[in-house]
Amino acid sequence: MSVRAAAPLFIPPLPDPSTAPPKPHEWWRGTLPTVPATQDWEDVIECVLRVDEGVSLVVLDGSPRRALTIPAPGAPVFGMQVWQEGHATLALEGGEPMRVAAGAALLFNHERPLRWATHLPANQRVRMVDVRYTPEALARAGDTGLVAMLRRRFRRDVSVPAHGSLVAALDAPTGLLALAGSLARNPPPAAEARRLWYRAKSLEMLSAFVQLLSQPEALNGPAAQERQRLHEACDLLRARHAEHWPPGLLARTVGLSEKRLQQLMRESTGQSVHAYLSDVRLARACDLLQAGMSVTQVAGEVGISSLSHFSKVFKARYGVSPRSW
Repeated sequence: MSVRAAAPLFIPPLPDPSTAPPKPHEWWRGTLPTVPATQDWEDVIECVLRVDEGVSLVVLDGSPRRALTIPAPGAPVFGMQVWQEGHATLALEGGEPMRVAAGAALLFNHERPLRWATHLPANQRVRMVDVRYTPEALARAGDTGLVAMLRRRFRRDVSVPAHGSLVAALDAPTGLLALAGSLARNPPPAAEARRLWYRAKSLEMLSAFVQLLSQPEALNGPAAQERQRLHEACDLLRARHAEHWPPGLLARTVGLSEKRLQQLMRESTGQSVHAYLSDVRLARACDLLQAGMSVTQVAGEVGISSLSHFSKVFKARYGVSPRSW
């Protein structure tokens, strides 16, 4: 299950939204908050882009060493998030806290500034794509009907209508997960082509959410069962990453054919089972090295028996050897 009630949860106090006038260079203030310039944020933020006037794109991919809080932007905003890995807790002024995890698609619309925040735990890899529109940009895109559709309340809903706030979450189809993954990979190198590419991808995500909200019945039946089994497979790889997981064994464990598991994994993450497990192991290795464990101990702890192979794949992924981490 990608989204579930978060009680009981410890929720830090909600920060006040920033209402100070934006400075000339702060283009993001219409949709995004300003966060401190710390190493933890540097480790997590893959990119922050101004896709168009009033449209922002954020890709998170990393493991913060300390818990982080994404505060409210201090402005009316409509947003879409696709969570590919990790989990977080969403807290909204006057609403019930909600835990959002890998495989979730989140929609929100806040008609006025209010206190809300997303809390990321420490020492956990998170991969998430966030696309936001100001009310004016959403109107230009021709999709203000999304706000009305959001009122239909899907899998989890922590809306506070009295505050003009709508927040709902549902399971993301594999196509939407694949689209989110594509936003973090291989944009065109030319600046103008890249700008148009990101604009098109953001509109494609908006279209995908409209389609999803238009056909709630698509969330049920065999496709939803397959997505749930894929989530179980990813959970197994994260929780038991030190074990040997041939794709056939993993597929049998979650009740899928090996071919179908590999297909779903590539659609969802852009990776094979082996590549996904390797990334999980390397992310865990970073945490253990940072905690002071020796390279030999770390290799064994994450299930890599060959020290030379561990050093090779680690350097290929992070650009430095494990001993230099």
